Amino acid sequence: MSLSNEPEKLANMALDTLSQVLGVECCWIQTIADKKQKMLTLAADRGFSPEIRREIAAMDMGHAFSEQVIGLGHIITIPDLSNDGLYGIPSFRNTGFKWLVAVPLMTYRAHGILGAASRNRKLLHKDTPDLVMTIAGLIAAALMKAYLSKSAPEPQTAQAGPELKKEPAAPELMPAPPVNIVKQESPPEHRPTKRTDVAFHSHAKKMEIFRRSHG
Repeated sequence: MSLSNEPEKLANMALDTLSQVLGVECCWIQTIADKKQKMLTLAADRGFSPEIRREIAAMDMGHAFSEQVIGLGHIITIPDLSNDGLYGIPSFRNTGFKWLVAVPLMTYRAHGILGAASRNRKLLHKDTPDLVMTIAGLIAAALMKAYLSKSAPEPQTAQAGPELKKEPAAPELMPAPPVNIVKQESPPEHRPTKRTDVAFHSHAKKMEIFRRSHG
């Protein structure tokens, strides 16, 4: 039972164990739903008829049966349900059960009721009420742990420090367009234009002959 922290699952596991240990075909757990309003809730059951379920569901903490168990902390043992009229639970007798034991789910306070009943008279032994009471104590402790675990606030994650302002990312530089290197050609060699003036050449030749003859 200590492996589960879910109250509903734990209550059902507890009844499965109780029915196997005692060999009974009927058992149930009632828990206090609202102490101020004296309301009870049927947490789990085994072997209930519709009549028993209605009767138990209608029961509050002011009922004669629940007041004895929860209010006063008494163990109720009814060895012969055919002669019972004290606690006002005729549905068990009407369904054919022969005996009934009910004890408080107790830790430091009462949390509800654990009950067992059977059609087999031989299953009721002298130590059965004490055994049911011992089992009830284990169930009550496990249920209280489960309720506390369920109601505990979830741990808060550590708050992150002030968000550091991120420096604006440098603008992505576009790659420079490829440079087309143009080989500059050398300027063409300047050559004097060949003169084609015939008169100029004739005059130059005459002057050369004159210089030679008077030299």
